[in-house]
Amino acid sequence: MTTYTKADRVFLEDLIDKQALNPPANSFSREANDEADPGPESSLSKRIRQYCKDNGWPSIIFPQTQDVRNFLPKGFPDAVIALPKGITLWIELKSKKGYLKEKQKETAIQLLGLKHVWVCLKTFKSFLQLIDKF
Repeated sequence: MTTYTKADRVFLEDLIDKQALNPPANSFSREANDEADPGPESSLSKRIRQYCKDNGWPSIIFPQTQDVRNFLPKGFPDAVIALPKGITLWIELKSKKGYLKEKQKETAIQLLGLKHVWVCLKTFKSFLQLIDKF
């Protein structure tokens, strides 16, 4: 288990803010100003799951059940999608009221540090824009 000092957390928050302002290809996206799609997070995950299935992309989109919460480590992203050209997306989904918890931020920093593509999405439109990047 990774533990972060107060200085580490300040550094991580600063990194998140910089990446939100000038996102690289493996960007973190807070989308704080974007209006979330109506309905629960599960509605967004169903649309993304169907889109991946229609395009033949392997994906794992975890249902928000207690069994899944007990099985996965805290902070693990809601979806993992394998795209062509060897790109794997790690996606955290949020509803209108959703916010990133501390463990989710730590996981994001770890994945970004390993040069993975990690994003936080609130809308299906933003998912389609992300796909267009790749």
